[in-house]
Amino acid sequence: MQPHKRNFCGGNFQDWLEVNLTDKCNGRCSWCIEKDGYHPKKHVNWRVMVRQALNSGKTNIILLGGEPTLYGDISRVIRALRMAFRKVWITTNGGIMSPAYVMDTLVGVTGVNVSVHDSDLIRNKTVTGVSISDLEGTIVALHKIGATVRLNCNCILGHIDSAKAIGQYVAFAKSVGADKVRFAELKQDKERFVDLAEVMDYQYGLNDNPFVDGCNNDAVIDGIPVSFRQMCGFQTPKRPTPKLSKGFAGYEKQVLYYDGRFYNGWQTEVAGMKGKKLGSLLEDVANGKVSSQEAQKVICKREKKRAKRVAAVDSGGYCRY
Repeated sequence: MQPHKRNFCGGNFQDWLEVNLTDKCNGRCSWCIEKDGYHPKKHVNWRVMVRQALNSGKTNIILLGGEPTLYGDISRVIRALRMAFRKVWITTNGGIMSPAYVMDTLVGVTGVNVSVHDSDLIRNKTVTGVSISDLEGTIVALHKIGATVRLNCNCILGHIDSAKAIGQYVAFAKSVGADKVRFAELKQDKERFVDLAEVMDYQYGLNDNPFVDGCNNDAVIDGIPVSFRQMCGFQTPKRPTPKLSKGFAGYEKQVLYYDGRFYNGWQTEVAGMKGKKLGSLLEDVANGKVSSQEAQKVICKREKKRAKRVAAVDSGGYCRY
């Protein structure tokens, strides 16, 4: 089985580099892959991060975290990357965004994705733990500096979980001046998962086998560009795990972490220890740096000797959304 060419793992979005600027976050999204992710102890300065981003050769640099707007030198990063003719994007929960912040800090950014998971911002706070104030004014300010704005919405049961709710969300996005909307299914959250294919009655290319038939689909709803991001069986237990074709290698994207190093995808805590020798690992357990449970997971993974292509999927090597 081979992935659809429109998918991340099928080779789409190859000219993008994801940058983990910081491990700090002011939100509490339950599905966050960074909550139990790998957190390097080392933090390099912004100049090293810029140099490494440029060394990647990628045109599109997307700044993530944690919450990237909490990174004190983000304006320097944006300016340096733009001077090197790179396009710079940010995905933010919007918690500290304001017209003043935009004009003071984000000049030069190409586009901003604001994560809003309910068209009612009070209900959105119950999901993210973050208050968003003056979203409309912030979007006006972003447009003034030449940035496009997309609202990112993870579809959650009890929030955006029906065709009607999706229509209401699109109307909300238009009312605040957003340029685009992206709806995504939840990753590894079985209880609150919303199946977009069922909800939208299989319109716009939505399907039951996103690995083969495409996990990214574009549409226009009520005059605004909308994209739908579905999860395949590697990202959700709600769909069967794809059986990969023999010899399938896929496309493993690189992620630049705030320690200045490139990793194959977004790392779990266990995956971040993958290269440790057994003696060093046991020493870390003895010193209290690593729990015995984490060490056991590492050892078991090595014993199983799973194929690299499968391990890459399990550790987030293919997709972050």
